[in-house]
Amino acid sequence: MFSDDSPGQSIIFSKHSLRRMYERKISLDEVLEVLSSPLGIIYDKHNDVYIALGHQGIAVVYAFRASKIEILTVLGKREFSALQKKFGERRYKTIWPGTRIL
Repeated sequence: MFSDDSPGQSIIFSKHSLRRMYERKISLDEVLEVLSSPLGIIYDKHNDVYIALGHQGIAVVYAFRASKIEILTVLGKREFSALQKKFGERRYKTIWPGTRIL
């Protein structure tokens, strides 16, 4: 795991999330931007995780672990759209567009 100890909440990245960021050519700065200025936040009821939606269609899936935020995976627009289409409202609940995480 990678940890970003920037001011505020501590963030850790799972190996899986780092692999997906590399595969999808999504930078650490882009992920942090999504977390600090999301367009919206969705709660995934099935997995008890949150999804921050950002510009360029990036979706960051994360969970609160004690005093840390763990980044579980990072999705591109295509991947997130496919999940949303498949499961819709029975799995995802929009919490608030524009809520700040960091």
